[in-house]
Amino acid sequence: MLLIDWSKFLPALLLLLTPIALLHGKRVRHRALPQDWSTHWGRTLSLGLHTIDFGRALLGAWYLTVALTVRPGTGELAGLYPLLAGAGVLAVAVVLQTFVCREPYSAHAPFAFVSGLVLGFLPLHVAGFALLIAIVTTYGTRAATAYFPVLGFATLASGLLFDPKKLFLTVLATAIVLFLPWLLVLLFPRQWVVTHAMKRIGEKEKKSDLSELR
Repeated sequence: MLLIDWSKFLPALLLLLTPIALLHGKRVRHRALPQDWSTHWGRTLSLGLHTIDFGRALLGAWYLTVALTVRPGTGELAGLYPLLAGAGVLAVAVVLQTFVCREPYSAHAPFAFVSGLVLGFLPLHVAGFALLIAIVTTYGTRAATAYFPVLGFATLASGLLFDPKKLFLTVLATAIVLFLPWLLVLLFPRQWVVTHAMKRIGEKEKKSDLSELR
């Protein structure tokens, strides 16, 4: 039987299922995600909402791991209920963060959010190694959207490397969740966008930024 600690589960749902797009005010701008976006790192990272996105995903995912348990002595199949329920919540959360976007026909690239999920849901050494591989690989290939499938594969490989017997199902479920942004945009074509802080710029530059989304 699945046991739920509602004092932790409800905050987890609030943290994870609130689309970040609801917090995008007038000073948040969207930019189409190019293949090589190294020139845009500064303005992207200067937006504090990315830090909030990372932190709430980490805390929400960790809350899930401690809020969902089973009674001692239950069967092996029942022991999977917390993992399945937790992975289901994470999957819904990732879909919401990706597809709830204020720009029409666009998908928000939730880099900070999925990174926080990995650190919150998996052991630190497994998550840290997977993130390192994903960041280095994505930066080296200069293909930003590859971050999601690469992080999925890296998470699975990291779990199999450190503790395959204990972590296999957990890292497999996490990897599937991490694939979702890339897979869903592939199946339901959208323009990838990232958010960044607005600068005091002229009207001409504002229009050119918006034109990238069309």
